[in-house]
Amino acid sequence: MLLSLRHEQRQLHLGVREARTLAGLAAEWLRRGVTAADLRRALCSGLPTEGVRTAVGFLAHRLREKLPAAPESVPAPEPTPPPLALIACAGPGEEHMFRPHVPWATTCGPCYQEEQRAFWADAQDRADAAPEPPPWRERFAAVAADGAVPDTETEVGAP
Repeated sequence: MLLSLRHEQRQLHLGVREARTLAGLAAEWLRRGVTAADLRRALCSGLPTEGVRTAVGFLAHRLREKLPAAPESVPAPEPTPPPLALIACAGPGEEHMFRPHVPWATTCGPCYQEEQRAFWADAQDRADAAPEPPPWRERFAAVAADGAVPDTETEVGAP
């Protein structure tokens, strides 16, 4: 970010070595919650009317003098919960242990996948064994023969 200041203000041209010396001060701004855009604005706005004699001296002064106050209290990040304990898999085959990724899991990943494959294969077999339903015209004729279909002209009140 420091090296790109010259694109905004020609007077603030820094060399790589100079930028490295100021990087620690700029990093402190970022640690205090200032965005890179706000830091750029703080360094480039309000330049002296007579110009900047040395960019590195001017920027070092600005980085030290305009440094925002440190946040009063930064809440500590919440610790990650400990991993769940190993449990015995309820799946088929030899007894084996696994660490569940959610508290309610009772089978390991491979056993769960095998259970799902078996469930859907059984569902497909039952669907294949079911008799084919009659075409819609036959179903409609059967319902009409039972008298369950209302006559639209008499019951609905058509003119």
